[in-house]
Amino acid sequence: MPARCVALATATALAVCSIAAAQGVPSTAGEIRGRVINAATKAPISLAKVATAGAQTSTDVDGSFLIQGLQPGSYRIRILAFGYTPRELAVEIGPASPSVDVGTVTLTAAAVVLQPLQVTGQKQDVELAPDRNIYVVRDMPTTRGGTALDVLRNVPAVDVDIDNVVSLRGNTGVVLQINGRPSPLKPAQLGNFLAQLPADMVDKVEVVPNPSARENPEGVAGIINIVLKQNADEGRSGGLTVGGGTTGHADIGGNLGFARGPLSLYGSYGFLRDNRPRRDTIFRENSYQSPVTFLEEAGLRTQIPLAHTLTGSAGYQLGKHDELSADMDYSTRNEAETYSLLYRNLDSARSLSALSDRFTRGTNHEFNFEATLAYKHGFARKGHRLSSEVRVVRAREGGPTSIVARTLALNGTPSDTSALESQTGWEHPNENSLKLDYARPLSSLLRLEAEYRGSLQRFHTTLDTRVFDTTQTAWVPDSTRISDFNYDQTVHAAYGVLNAQHGKFLLQGGVRVERATTHFHLKTTGATYDNPYNSVFPSGLIAYNIDDTHQVKLSYSTRIRRPDDTDLLDPTPHYLDPLNISRGNPYLKPEYIRALELGLQRTADRLTLQLTPFFRHTVDAVRTIRSLDTAGVMTRTFANIATSDAYGADFTIARSGGRLSGFAGASAFRQVSNAANLGPGLSARTFGWTSRTNVTFRATRTVDVQALLSYQAPMTVEQGRNASRTRFTLAARKKLMEDRMSVSLRVIDPFNTSRESNTTIDPRFYQVSDRRRAIRGLLLSVNWTFGKPQEEHNREPNDLGGGDVGPP
Repeated sequence: MPARCVALATATALAVCSIAAAQGVPSTAGEIRGRVINAATKAPISLAKVATAGAQTSTDVDGSFLIQGLQPGSYRIRILAFGYTPRELAVEIGPASPSVDVGTVTLTAAAVVLQPLQVTGQKQDVELAPDRNIYVVRDMPTTRGGTALDVLRNVPAVDVDIDNVVSLRGNTGVVLQINGRPSPLKPAQLGNFLAQLPADMVDKVEVVPNPSARENPEGVAGIINIVLKQNADEGRSGGLTVGGGTTGHADIGGNLGFARGPLSLYGSYGFLRDNRPRRDTIFRENSYQSPVTFLEEAGLRTQIPLAHTLTGSAGYQLGKHDELSADMDYSTRNEAETYSLLYRNLDSARSLSALSDRFTRGTNHEFNFEATLAYKHGFARKGHRLSSEVRVVRAREGGPTSIVARTLALNGTPSDTSALESQTGWEHPNENSLKLDYARPLSSLLRLEAEYRGSLQRFHTTLDTRVFDTTQTAWVPDSTRISDFNYDQTVHAAYGVLNAQHGKFLLQGGVRVERATTHFHLKTTGATYDNPYNSVFPSGLIAYNIDDTHQVKLSYSTRIRRPDDTDLLDPTPHYLDPLNISRGNPYLKPEYIRALELGLQRTADRLTLQLTPFFRHTVDAVRTIRSLDTAGVMTRTFANIATSDAYGADFTIARSGGRLSGFAGASAFRQVSNAANLGPGLSARTFGWTSRTNVTFRATRTVDVQALLSYQAPMTVEQGRNASRTRFTLAARKKLMEDRMSVSLRVIDPFNTSRESNTTIDPRFYQVSDRRRAIRGLLLSVNWTFGKPQEEHNREPNDLGGGDVGPP
């Protein structure tokens, strides 16, 4: 070995020198090229160190690398990336073949490498990347037989409440994406969609708390990306899952994958039925009246959904540098719903003064269709690409509802006084969008990314309410509860991002500019509300790899939360309960947030630690405001407060290997809200924290036991306080037929802690609300996979020169 190689080997472990020196000087210098990706997610790994014989480089954002100026001979190249197990490859450069393409090289995350005794093919559970955390959930027993919402409940810092609203770090202003694409569905509709999506269709969840200008800027709390399976599990050609439970739950799902030559096809289907009733109680003290009066409400809601979900994808390699792909998601949901309410009016001595009830019955019909057509072109140079995407989304939700309201005698006997109502409401959120992406390496250390995205969203909502007039014996429209409006939002956006590396530093800077126009037209009154505005979203990231196991990073971003939810904007009163009304605010302004995060990460053989202190400053934050009138009717509306500041830290620890593995996370934050613009007494200072742990114990080679425990501490909010929440799930899985079949049993909420309680405090009233969902039960799920493993089919259009490379 040459003396220069010996010196280099003792100076750093990053370079492994040539084991055979070339004799003589060749007429042309050689080169080695390739691409580095994540073994589980197939995502490119940027800034990986690639070294050999004194030459060293780093991979670009797309994972590609190029080492030039090499003499003919035998080389061993070593590839290192923070948080991944190193790889070594043997390469031969000869006079006749001076250019060698090693193809696509896969790296496995070091913090979650599975031991040889575990079943082969099982993926890692957690990957803590510089800009996001990735949780692979396909093999979690605690999600078997569940839905995508059960999957999210397994992710640190993510919470799903009893109404299926998702939050991150205690903030509901989070964008939920499906396969990297934001949905035009409003939170309630999106929650219903995820509640019907079988967990078996979800591959992994990506949490991006502080996205760069590259990402969609919506969502003040960040982005949660749910990645659906696009290939058969572990390269198999298909699978089947059947499950049932004591809650009335039943699900069945299957998937098929096919790949031959340039063509790849994948499809899946899922059916879901469930029945999880919810009990609601409200206690209200009304200080408007003198003497004070009280109200007690007790409600029981039943919802029985029948949901069908179909996904499909197709890809075709048109040539060496071009690829065409299409994706489709289709789902329908019919949900029978009943809601019974009992009202008890109490006098100042808390004696019963009046009694009434209300019964609602209806059927909710939901339809969702999304189609995407994409084209990618890779130029001759590695990392130089142009891609385009056209996306269409069509959705519908609503249906008829009938209501009977009765006045009861104090002993509970129905009187002759009753009221009949009927409501029919429909919502149609649609979207058309076009996206063009361009990426080009400017040098070996500098890369440019740019994008244009244009989208047109239209929300058409109708509500027709009729009451039965006994004097006319006919149904008469209620003009106060009839609504027909359109909300159109057009956004043109462009961004540019520069990625650079200098030594152990990774630098990223970018800016996104947007022009948005919104038009709100309430047809019933003729009122219109227009709001055109321009926005600039800068972002930056500095990461420093201290060594192979330690990294520190600092990131900054600007985000927006647009008030495009029709519930937030529609001023028409909406209620099933006449004593609790919701009314939107068409004058809402968008929220703007500026976020700063510091990340510290350490990776050992079996352990990964991540600490992320953060600070968020929000301008015009949207808050829920409740008021009570003299008739005892509670109205919920929405308003912009001046500012809201939040600061705190996330901590995540992940362990792999051995018989015990899993992760635990905690988030603690302080929030200060300034609502002086709305009046006195609405500003709030609060401290909150959440924790979650998901532990898997390998009892035997074929039996896994997993436990999920989450806790959210009580927290003060504007106008009151939220009580604590606890969730617990226990599951076991038995693997059969060499892991081609598995049987899973889940014990859901064994201690019956699925409840939410909040207290509203105002000088004029005091209210305590409590909601409990009956989800306690047992779920049994059987999963079967079949077919032969297929070769990986995840190469980029300009990487067709070679496949994955194994260890030499």
